[in-house]
Amino acid sequence: MEVDGLVTALERIEHAARDFMHPADKPDASTALLHVLAECGRTLGHPYAIDPGLDDARSEALRHCAAVQENLTAVIEEVRQLHLAVSGLLPSLVRIADRE
Repeated sequence: MEVDGLVTALERIEHAARDFMHPADKPDASTALLHVLAECGRTLGHPYAIDPGLDDARSEALRHCAAVQENLTAVIEEVRQLHLAVSGLLPSLVRIADRE
């Protein structure tokens, strides 16, 4: 792969990572989602003893909420790390590409 192609690919990854972490229409969308999941998870975590079927559904929703929260946190961290790695590569590669 030529350096220009690598720079272009890394720039696209950098922009996509940045956009994921900071969407234009809602700058804190991922953080807001994590906050809502944490808040709602606390609410779902209390047994209400209304009906056994509803309690089972509440427990299942709580499990899904916790899984999404955990996975989203991990994804955000991986995207952040990817963004840092790509951002570190770009300046040097752009200088190399400019010399060619």
